[in-house]
Amino acid sequence: MKEKTVLLIKVTTIGKDKLLKLLRRNGIIGIKVVAIDSVDEVSELMKGMEINVIIYELSRGLWVHDLEFLKIITADIPKIVISRRADKKSLIELINTGSISYFLKIPFSEYDILQAVNTALEYNEIVLNKYNELTKEYFKSQIQKLNQIGIALSSEHDLEKLLNQIVSQARFLAHCDAGSIYIVEGDELHFMVAQNETLRRRHGEDYAEKLFKRFRIPISRNRISGYVASTGETLNLKDVYNIPSGVEYSFTDDFDRRNNYRTVSMIVAPMKDPDNNIIGVLQLINCLDEDGNVVPFDRSIEGLIQSLASQAAVAIRNARLLNKVKEATLDTIMRLSVAAEFRDDDTAEHLRRISHTSIIIARNFGLYRDEIELLRYAAPMHDIGKIGIPDSILLKPGKLTHEEWEEMKKHTIYGAKILGESDSEIVKASREVALTHHERWDGKGYPYGLKGEEIPLFGQIVSVADVFDALISKRVYKKAYPVDYALTIMRKGKGKMFNPEIIDSFLDGIDEILEMINKISPGIVDKEPVY
Repeated sequence: MKEKTVLLIKVTTIGKDKLLKLLRRNGIIGIKVVAIDSVDEVSELMKGMEINVIIYELSRGLWVHDLEFLKIITADIPKIVISRRADKKSLIELINTGSISYFLKIPFSEYDILQAVNTALEYNEIVLNKYNELTKEYFKSQIQKLNQIGIALSSEHDLEKLLNQIVSQARFLAHCDAGSIYIVEGDELHFMVAQNETLRRRHGEDYAEKLFKRFRIPISRNRISGYVASTGETLNLKDVYNIPSGVEYSFTDDFDRRNNYRTVSMIVAPMKDPDNNIIGVLQLINCLDEDGNVVPFDRSIEGLIQSLASQAAVAIRNARLLNKVKEATLDTIMRLSVAAEFRDDDTAEHLRRISHTSIIIARNFGLYRDEIELLRYAAPMHDIGKIGIPDSILLKPGKLTHEEWEEMKKHTIYGAKILGESDSEIVKASREVALTHHERWDGKGYPYGLKGEEIPLFGQIVSVADVFDALISKRVYKKAYPVDYALTIMRKGKGKMFNPEIIDSFLDGIDEILEMINKISPGIVDKEPVY
C-alpha cells in the first residue's frame, strides 16, 4: 500500500511525532507526517511530494492571507483547520466552497483530531480512486478517438481532402475554433489548408476560398510554424500576443488584422513520419471552453495532439506514395493506349478527352469517388485492341467494305484478350470498357449485341464520351462536326444508342466538358459544319 502523507502547516498544538504515534496506536498505519513553518514552502514541497491531508493552524484567527492560501490549494486535498478563534462567516464560506473540509476548535481531544484525520484520509482515498477511474476512462476514450481518427485518415487518399480531415479531427479532439496545416517542401513551408469556425459563421460556407490563399514561407525559427518545423518541438502558447521574451519565435498578426480576428491560445505540433522526418506542421488556434470562451489549451492535450500529428504524417506520406503510384500507373496506361493508336496524330489528346469526359459524366450520374477514380484509369484503354487492326483498314480514308468493317469491330475482342484475366481492379475495369464500349442501349451494338442494363455501366459511359469525341474530331474518313450538330446527334441517340440517364448526365455537364476539351485541344470545338 502506498504511504500517505499528512502535512502540518504552522501547527504548534500537536507535534508531528505525537500525531504519528496517535495514528499508529489506533491502527492507522502507512502514514508519514511532515511539518513546515510557513505557507511559502507549500508550493515547492508539493512539486515533489503527493500530499493527502493538510492540517493548518490559525494562531491569531482567520486572516486575509490565510483565506487566500486555503482557496488556492487544490480542493482534492482534504484540509483540517484548527484555531482558538475564527470568524464564523468566513469559515462557513470556506467550507461551502470546498476550501476546507474540517474545523477543530482549540482545545480539542485526541479523539477529535483522530476522527478528523481518519475521515480526511478515507475521503482522499475515495477522491484518488475516482480520479484514477475518471483518468483511465478519459484516456481510454481519447485513445479510442485517436484509433477512430487513424482509421478514418488511412482510408482517405485524396491529399487535399485528407489535409482538411486532419484539421477537422484535430479541432474536434482539442475543441478549438480554428486550425491549419503547413507542408514541408524543401526549405519552405507550404500553407495548404485552414479552417476557422468564427470566420465561417461570419462569411458563409465558402469563406475558405475567400480568405485563405496558399503561400510559401522560408523555414525560419523566427516564426512559430518555422520554429516547430526546425526543432520538432511542440509549442503550447497561452496568448500569442504575450509570448515570453527571450524566445526565438514571434507571432505575426497580419491575418488577425486583415480579418478582424483575435488569435489567443495556440498549440503547434510537428507532423513526424515513422522515420522521424518532419513533413509538416499542425496548428490549432483558440481552445474553447463549454461556454465558447477562448481559454488556453490544457497541457494534457499535448500528447494527444502529438499522436494525431504523427498519424496525420503517416496518412499524408501514404497518400503521396499512392498518388505517385497512381500517376505512374496512369502514365503507363496512357503510353500503352497511345502505342495502340500511334498511327493517329491526335491519339494522346483524344485519350485525355475521353478520360475527362467519362469522369464528368460519372460524377453527374452519381458514382462514388472510388468508382470515378477507377474509370479514370479504365477509359483510356477503350481502344487498346486497335493494335491488332491492320493499317490498311485503320487508316483507310474511304468507306470500309463489309469484310473490313467486320475486322474493325474485332478490336473490342482483341482489347479484351490483350488485357486478359487479372485480379487487378484497374485491368478488370479496362477490359470491361474495351469489350463493351461499342454496345448500344437498343441491343444493336457489337461485339455481343448486349441490350440495356446488360451493358456494364463503365461501357455505357465511355460509349457516350467516345461517340461525342469522334463527332467533333477530324478522322481520316470524315471532317470534324461542330458542337451543335454533334449534340443533336447525341440527343437523337437517347434511348437508342445510349442509356437515357447517361445522356442526361452528359448533357448536364456539357459546359464543363467543352471547357475541358478546349484546354486539352484548343480550337477543336465550334468549327463550321462540313456536310
